[in-house]
Amino acid sequence: CEGIAAFHEPITYSAQCHMRELRWARDPEWARGVLRTFREHQKSDGSFNGRVYVDHLEGTDFYHADWGGALLALDAVHPSDAFLREVLPGLARYGEWLILTRDPEGRGLFDVVDQYETGQEYMSRYQAVDPDADRYGWENRLRVKGVDVTVYAYALFRALEELGPRGGLDPAVWAARAGKTGKALLHKMWDREGEMFSDLDPQTGRRTQVRAAVCFYPYATDLVGADHLPGFTQHLFDAEEFWTPFPVPSSSRKDPLYDPDAAWKGKRHNCPWNGRVWPMTNSHVAEAIARVALHHVPALRARLAEFVAKYVRMMFWDGDAERPNAFEHYHPVTGRPSAYRGIDDYQHSWINDLLVQYVVGLRPAGRGRLVVDPMPFALEGFEARGLPMQGASVDVRCSGSDFSVRVNGREAGRGTMGTPVQVDL
Repeated sequence: CEGIAAFHEPITYSAQCHMRELRWARDPEWARGVLRTFREHQKSDGSFNGRVYVDHLEGTDFYHADWGGALLALDAVHPSDAFLREVLPGLARYGEWLILTRDPEGRGLFDVVDQYETGQEYMSRYQAVDPDADRYGWENRLRVKGVDVTVYAYALFRALEELGPRGGLDPAVWAARAGKTGKALLHKMWDREGEMFSDLDPQTGRRTQVRAAVCFYPYATDLVGADHLPGFTQHLFDAEEFWTPFPVPSSSRKDPLYDPDAAWKGKRHNCPWNGRVWPMTNSHVAEAIARVALHHVPALRARLAEFVAKYVRMMFWDGDAERPNAFEHYHPVTGRPSAYRGIDDYQHSWINDLLVQYVVGLRPAGRGRLVVDPMPFALEGFEARGLPMQGASVDVRCSGSDFSVRVNGREAGRGTMGTPVQVDL
């Protein structure tokens, strides 16, 4: 479930995160069950219920989610052709629904039709297209081609392409769709002058040029190249935009509606995205930094360590290591949580997954192979035991700058911080 009280039900926006967190459980059925819950209650048109209540499916809302990225992450640790045969047909139907209803023009870019379905209410990215977008009862009247939902669609199509042969799908169909969406995202959503990705107003065909944290999501994919990298570092690591003491705010500090205290147009709201730090976004941004650091700019490994350390530190009361918490959103300067809502234990991000991948450094590297490559965190040492990896059990122990890897109790490799060690299973 996403959280407590009214959030104590499976919700698609957080389910993508739960799959990533639970992939490090020894029993993969926990993570698989997250997707099964929505697959088994899939609507006849191919869409997913946004919520699955315990005794009804009325008023379930809809949320966009990164199903493709989550499934690829799970399969990399716990591969199962039987599970893929079970769930891929449903995900393919969902992909067809997205294309039919959210890309009616066939551009390869995908619509947001109200501010709630992204889980990101009250921000300038919607007002730039429709000044009434923040009104209650305005659902399904907005239309904006969203960077985040287009990235989600691209990741889904890539997952169906990559995993399709093992799950009974034609990969060529989804390869073509992924190629179309990837090309459109680069050509239409990249603002060369502003050096940032941007939502698109489908009525005018113009980029909105609103700077939001979701504009960094494409950097977590294989789409970006050398031309996009200067803008990434220029905007993300700018203290006047996104690099706050507790990064990153959902909207740039230069946004005209930016407010770090949860106020929207002078009134404090439950779920404002005009300047608060949302763990959901931070998990995505962490993956973006990681991808750029690992594939393009190695110097950003230190930035990744800094970001994850600040992110995790934020989620403790007053910096007390004995008092972890998880709230919906936080103050970007003080790190104060949204305690005024009375809602904690709010699980719509992935954190343990970041710790395993980048603190411990354990990441899958294809079938039958793993890599151990810890980022430069300021730790004297650590030990992680019994982490699952494609049917094996992995232990990683680090002391100072040296680390060792054991697979099923046997030593499999040794390395030094900054030099990845690859291990065949």
